[in-house]
Amino acid sequence: MLLARYSIAAFLLSVSLLAFGQTTSATSKFERGSLSKGQPTGTWEYLDDTGQLELRMNYDSSRISYRRPDTARYELRINDTWQLVHPSRAPGLLGSRAGRRQALRTGLRYPVAALQQQWQGDVLLSYVVQPDGSTTDYTVLSSLSPACDQEVWRMLQQLPSRWIPAIYQGQARAARFYLRVHFEMVTARSLDEYKKTQAQVLAPPSGPFSDVVTVTAVGIERR
Repeated sequence: MLLARYSIAAFLLSVSLLAFGQTTSATSKFERGSLSKGQPTGTWEYLDDTGQLELRMNYDSSRISYRRPDTARYELRINDTWQLVHPSRAPGLLGSRAGRRQALRTGLRYPVAALQQQWQGDVLLSYVVQPDGSTTDYTVLSSLSPACDQEVWRMLQQLPSRWIPAIYQGQARAARFYLRVHFEMVTARSLDEYKKTQAQVLAPPSGPFSDVVTVTAVGIERR
């Protein structure tokens, strides 16, 4: 997979111009820092859904100055097999996972072809964070329709994809992550009821290595 360019739009940043247009400050619900010629510079802070600090990264020194402790188990490639273990350093996005989910929710569109066929359900895919922090091996494990699969892939290619690799037994290891995109069609009449059930529908399937987002199409109920 080609790594996506760092995109201000992908993270929904609010940008203000500084220093003759070469440096910009970038602030959103999920991150704050500065950009120089479109690239992060200086210290950045990445936040979770509740506004709590998850990660502080100094891009000038390429060092992480703070990372929230994580003792969860992850799927790592060890001796040619995938094993669920406790790594000494957990893999993770070099950024805000919550911000990434928000970018997906905002950018994904319900394909017209899927609407016409009234396709509803999940696209489930897996991908691997390699020891160098790159992502590869994007695989659709459960397809909803070609149009929905392609829409998920289209949006993923637009997002930054820079990760912190896992460390286990002193070595960087490949780690497997999952993304489930739930496509749902609701009528305006049932939208309020639908929103009430989202906490259950969007609950991660298992573990910190899974992300879940939804794409909702609201239609008019005909009598």
